[in-house]
Amino acid sequence: MSIVLTKAALALKNAENNFKVVKYESHKPKTKQTLVIEDKAELNNQSVTHLKKDLDLKKIRHEVVKLGMSGFDGTKKEKAKIALAVSLGAKPPKREYINYKELMKKRKEEKLKKEEEKQLMISKTILQKSGKKKKKGSNNDVGHFLDNYGKVQKKDLKNKNTGPVKKKKK
Repeated sequence: MSIVLTKAALALKNAENNFKVVKYESHKPKTKQTLVIEDKAELNNQSVTHLKKDLDLKKIRHEVVKLGMSGFDGTKKEKAKIALAVSLGAKPPKREYINYKELMKKRKEEKLKKEEEKQLMISKTILQKSGKKKKKGSNNDVGHFLDNYGKVQKKDLKNKNTGPVKKKKK
């Protein structure tokens, strides 16, 4: 092995003889390594069997879905295939184009239907309420609590304030 001659190397005598090579090895206890290797082997065996079971179940589910799709007719079959592809990770198809005037007509019709439903609901509630009688005098209501004592009116307050006025001392 030859050393590059530098001023420091020339200054030292026997630089080649004093040269030492150091190799670094990380400290790992051997007992733990053997246990870890055995544990990994056991885990790998268990995980492989577990993965096989999962894959089998996935294949079975996929086959069942395919069998179910075979019973559909044209458009339903196509929609089912698209749904299957999307569930497997494909991008869903874009929405179909609808003419703007037709879209606005549909929205108006939907709005009218909602209003008619609201009117029906209101009429039903009015019919239901008219049949029931209201109870008089609930004990927990604050408004009925004041009925026993009466309310103070403004004209009564003015009469009380007009009494004799005391003079201030200077």
